[in-house]
Amino acid sequence: MKTTAFSYKQGNSFLHKMPPVLKILIIPFLNILFLNLPFYFTLSLLSCQFVLSFILGFTLKEQFKDLKPVIYYGFLLYGINFLVQIISSLQMGQTNLQDLNPSIWISIKQSAIITFSNYETLFMLIKLFCVIQSCSIIFRTSTTLQIRQGIGQIETFIRKYLPVSKKNRFTDTLSLFFCFIPLVYKNWEQCKRAWFARGGKQNIRMYKSIFPVFFSVGIRQAWYTSRAMLIREE
Repeated sequence: MKTTAFSYKQGNSFLHKMPPVLKILIIPFLNILFLNLPFYFTLSLLSCQFVLSFILGFTLKEQFKDLKPVIYYGFLLYGINFLVQIISSLQMGQTNLQDLNPSIWISIKQSAIITFSNYETLFMLIKLFCVIQSCSIIFRTSTTLQIRQGIGQIETFIRKYLPVSKKNRFTDTLSLFFCFIPLVYKNWEQCKRAWFARGGKQNIRMYKSIFPVFFSVGIRQAWYTSRAMLIREE
């Protein structure tokens, strides 16, 4: 059975056995701590996360699925920056039509140097990798029910010391928000498999055809879930 991004993976590791409330508190706290420390600390955290993922039994393919959004985002950032640098360089360096061809090649070279020497973008992407990898570790070692129970325990503890109602009101909403993340990836993979099973190819037409289906399936699942929650409360 194929696993989708951020989906739970059965295991018997120490993280699988750890109470979900501890994972929800400790892992994000470590991210916040290391993201505010110098870059080398963030890089060391990312390395530790990769090693931990292999220890937990996550394959390289599964890790790539979870990190794919950041990879696409990185290509988008560098691509837009590269195009902007080329346009700016051509506008500043082009003097007449005879110099157009040499100007293009010089602009491409200069733009590539400027774009890929921008270390701030690289540092930001590495920090995003850390955050996504932490989410992956939580989702792949915790079931939907465990995440909901963990969030409920946190809200119950907070409400105990505040002059507010002791009934949890945000647990269901917040847990649904988190649990819809793997569900969205699962729906997308199912839509793609259905498209390929019918002989479709991966092109612009595929995205144009399956996106409305993907959107409607997600809306329907959200509506059914909200109805189920209302029935339980009645």
